[in-house]
Amino acid sequence: MLEQIQSTISLLKKQKPLILCLTNYVTMDFMANSLLALGAAPLMSESRDEIEELTQLSQAVYINIGTLNDVFMDKAQLAAQFAHSIGKPLILDPVGAGASKLRTAAAMKLLPYAQAIRGNASEIISLSGANGGTKGVESTDPVMTAIKSAALVAQSQKTVVISGPEDFITNGVEQKLLPFGSSYMPLITGMGCTMTAVISAFIACHSHHFQAALEATAYFGLCGQLAHEQAKGPASFKQVFVDNLYNPDWTSMSQIIERVS
Repeated sequence: MLEQIQSTISLLKKQKPLILCLTNYVTMDFMANSLLALGAAPLMSESRDEIEELTQLSQAVYINIGTLNDVFMDKAQLAAQFAHSIGKPLILDPVGAGASKLRTAAAMKLLPYAQAIRGNASEIISLSGANGGTKGVESTDPVMTAIKSAALVAQSQKTVVISGPEDFITNGVEQKLLPFGSSYMPLITGMGCTMTAVISAFIACHSHHFQAALEATAYFGLCGQLAHEQAKGPASFKQVFVDNLYNPDWTSMSQIIERVS
């Protein structure tokens, strides 16, 4: 798997895909810097009037409903519909789905247009029509309890990533559980949002969405595990995590994979 990740990273740095991000105010900076470190070109937009033009230019569209309101949903719905009409991949982060009727309804409106979804266990459970446990944007459900829900969501030709202490990826046919990451990750605002952004960048360079999501999720977790060994706490973790996205230690990553095999 590591060789496949290396190949995609090389392609990503060569192609520098444009990722149109319709996202929240809280984590925008972290997402943009992580995409830049990865080799992608992030573009954030506030105006509905330019959405069709920017969607046309982009290689992938990422929608994150973290700071949700009617103006945002109007813009997101337009982007989703237009991306679908011209065949651009749409990646959805249903932040807080299940926490309120508004968030769940917004995520469900966008879901039909998405080729890939990344959420925590509670968010994925809510997208399947069931009720999960949630503390706002945090899950109270273990990853393994959302696997059936992920399979249901994936039935309509979608790739679903459940993130948590372990990450689960499925497209309804293929599936994989990944054990990489760091205990600092839940202490950093925007780690999940940034993970979805990284998945978007990999999908922009990869025709097989499951494989792209698998590689992106593994790379994200491996960078986090390396950063954990280098950091003194959550604040320094965030800094060295971005450094690892930019300049990964492939030898150390290989050793981590061997230890868990």
